[in-house]
Amino acid sequence: MRPCTPAVTLVGRSADVASLQNAVHEVVAGQGGCAWVEGEPGVGKSSLVVAVLESAEARGCRNAVGAADELGLHSPLRAVLDCMGISARSEDARHAEILQLLHGGTASETLSDPIPAAIERLLALVDDLCATQPMIMVVDDVQWADELSLVVWHRLAQSVEQIPLLLIAVCRPLPQRPEVDRLRHSMLSSGGIHLPLHPLPEEHIAELVSELVGAPAGPRLQQLARHAAGNPLYVRVLVEALCDEGKIDLGASGAELAATEDERVPASLASVINHRLGFLPPEVLGMLGAATMLGTEFAVTDLAAVLGTPVSALLTGLRQATAAAVIAPSGDLLRFRHPLIRQALLDALPSALRIALHRQVAQVLAEARAPVERVAEQLLAVPVISDTWTLEWLARHAPELTRHATALAADLLQRVVDAKVDVGSPRHEVIVSCLALAYFRRGQLDHAEKYAWKALARGKNAEIAGEMRWTLARLLFSSGRDAQAREVTGQALRDSTVPLRWKARFQALSAMSLRADVGDLDGAEKRAHDALGLAEEADDALGIGYALCVLWLVKSVRRDHLGALESIDRALSVLGEGYDREDLRSWALDNRLFTLQNLDRLSETDLALRKVLTEARESGDPARLSLQLASAVHDYWRGRWDDALTTLDSIAPQGPEASHFGMRERSPFLLYHGVAALIAGHRDAREAAHRHLDAGLSSAISTISAWENFDFLLAEQALDAEREGAPEQALELLTQLLEPRPGQMTLVHQWLPDLVRLALALGEKATAQAALDLCSKEANREASPARATFAAQRCHGLLKGDAAPLMAVAEHYATVGRPVERAQTLEDAALLMAGHGRLPQARKTMAEAIRIYGDLGAEWDIRRADTRGRKFGLRRGVRGKRSRASFGWEALSPTELKVARLVAEGKSNPEVAADLFLSRRTVQTHVSHILAKIGGRSRVEIATEAMRHPENAS
Repeated sequence: MRPCTPAVTLVGRSADVASLQNAVHEVVAGQGGCAWVEGEPGVGKSSLVVAVLESAEARGCRNAVGAADELGLHSPLRAVLDCMGISARSEDARHAEILQLLHGGTASETLSDPIPAAIERLLALVDDLCATQPMIMVVDDVQWADELSLVVWHRLAQSVEQIPLLLIAVCRPLPQRPEVDRLRHSMLSSGGIHLPLHPLPEEHIAELVSELVGAPAGPRLQQLARHAAGNPLYVRVLVEALCDEGKIDLGASGAELAATEDERVPASLASVINHRLGFLPPEVLGMLGAATMLGTEFAVTDLAAVLGTPVSALLTGLRQATAAAVIAPSGDLLRFRHPLIRQALLDALPSALRIALHRQVAQVLAEARAPVERVAEQLLAVPVISDTWTLEWLARHAPELTRHATALAADLLQRVVDAKVDVGSPRHEVIVSCLALAYFRRGQLDHAEKYAWKALARGKNAEIAGEMRWTLARLLFSSGRDAQAREVTGQALRDSTVPLRWKARFQALSAMSLRADVGDLDGAEKRAHDALGLAEEADDALGIGYALCVLWLVKSVRRDHLGALESIDRALSVLGEGYDREDLRSWALDNRLFTLQNLDRLSETDLALRKVLTEARESGDPARLSLQLASAVHDYWRGRWDDALTTLDSIAPQGPEASHFGMRERSPFLLYHGVAALIAGHRDAREAAHRHLDAGLSSAISTISAWENFDFLLAEQALDAEREGAPEQALELLTQLLEPRPGQMTLVHQWLPDLVRLALALGEKATAQAALDLCSKEANREASPARATFAAQRCHGLLKGDAAPLMAVAEHYATVGRPVERAQTLEDAALLMAGHGRLPQARKTMAEAIRIYGDLGAEWDIRRADTRGRKFGLRRGVRGKRSRASFGWEALSPTELKVARLVAEGKSNPEVAADLFLSRRTVQTHVSHILAKIGGRSRVEIATEAMRHPENAS
């Protein structure tokens, strides 16, 4: 690869640069001044000043720049001499005279103390230079300046009101020297500018990295650079070291970190960091070394426990480390400001010592009752785990660790199992079973199955055996291996040693399987009631809730939506917030949303979804995050298609969370592809539609569950056929809806109006009548008029050629908030009006339909409406937003605009998520889409675009 290119990047906030440039302007105008620029080591103070000096020189200023160093503490006037360029090589006679005085006087005059004379000559020299040209004097690293240089600087600061001189002192916060503090006070008390510089924001760090490597920086390289916490010096040294070591790959798409497992800080960077920390006392460095064992963030009490010292004994060292910008507050904790500093200090410890310390720290933290995750993080750094204390601690805390830190639990427990110690003991049985659960929660089903069988084969504990069978049945059910799931469930129900609460759960699972496989509603209902009885006898909330969820399913298939709502509300009440019921509670919440939608209580659904997604964001529970699929379906019918697609982009349809970790069938991934395909189809985005169709149709549609999640894909297949000029094929596809399987949930009524429309257009009146009959049958099952009732009215109006029922239904859709169905109904009504010669009303109705289609971006629907209306002389009315741009600010959806403006306010993704009641992952996806549409690479560019497009601008 080519070597890194040099770079000079402007460092500092624009306000800081502007302040210095204003001071330069005043100097040019004849008015002097002072500036004190302060920042931590390497934060880029000098480059900020250099950037200002470049503009000052262009405006006719004389620049004098120098830097103090630690040696200068013992060398009189070294800092100022360096700044003025006074050295033995200088040919200026005044320079030579000053140097002679500093080295013992001159032959022409006898002075008892030549130093004051040298200072006076130096001050006079500055006066003379300023008389001919405005001047800027800069000294970097003032914290190291010798005492005489500080005196001169103080004297100069007193004269800036009389001469065009700008003094810029650049300083670190440490070491703290009284004489430096006095100079700072002197400069600021006379009206000087104080510029406390801060670390660079992530966007500028990314730009710096790209500039250093000469190509756009990839995600992993940017992530590593973020460990410098905004310190450009550390970034520069890090990137240069990575280039030298060949750890950066340059490709067509930019620069990326090469794959490597070596996480050590490069030696050159470690040297820089250690040099920068060298001024700290040894006891402070020792304290920081111990703190590195606790991670990037640590509690003071933990550090005190590790060091075996009272907290009060750490206060002085912590204050020094904070002042040196090595550590900083982080809520109730402290954190290393730079992960690179922490890693460099950690790497300095010998490997054997580091491992022993991790083991010791783990025990200290455990005895101090620290959270299990913190103890486990320490143990994870120990390569071989075999000692008795660690095994006992793990066996006691593995269940809790698996619940709260699943990935950490899987890694740590796997290490213990691989060590093959303590095999056959009760401790080992607990560890293996928890390893199976951890892999199941992570979606690594192959590993979960392997260790569940191992725990079941070797175990003697009936509770663990019950849980392992339960886990196996769920993961098999979730992965589509229904026959194996039934076999495991049957074995558990026949085993007399299985505890009663597990019997109840398996009975409920067998009821779910019976409905999903063969559609036996009566049999599923009976088994669910049996499960409910067993669970109530065992006083098992999960078993009770699961049985009630199955009963909800049976009632929903029978279209008893009010009864279904009653069952699911009872289930949610019983389940509460127990940690072992999160998966089932998530599915129950999903069920409740589905029922509210079927009752046309869409505003209530909006509120419920908002509450659920807020809880998911706050809890971080992956089971609740699976409700995003329900959110996407809801947004489809609400006409929020951009939001639906963003939500779909942020979830994993094949993961175990899509089946609520085996609590229900696997086939919701069909729904995922179906919703995405249908939106793409309506928008005439054929490539995307076909991609999702192919993915969704790649699996066999054989079970009842698969059929009832297949309807969106089927609708898009029909739409695609119609779009390609094959309405007969579209009709043939949709007629599959007329033969629902026994026990099938599919709400066929939502697609039947389209079937009636196509059938009538092709002269297939019998098919249209069959669709109306089926839709009416569904409507008659509704205890209170809802979706099926109004769909049946649409079918009836189409079949009878009467626009009045359609307009009544359209009004209902407007009231409850169903724009997709409203637009389709208005389109059909307009054509019926036109067929009866009511052209003015037809044009108005069609214009409203096309306006809604335009708002949705439904290009195909607009074109279809045009084609259908042409034979009646209906010309397109309002186009709505059909021509919304696909690139630029105008291409942003309403939600994307909200996200962009919140980003422009400086809010983080979690803060935006909280404001908009979205998940963090959804906000991340929105931000990615916004950047793609505006052609940006950072949040700064989003903010810039937002400023260019004020919210209230016309």
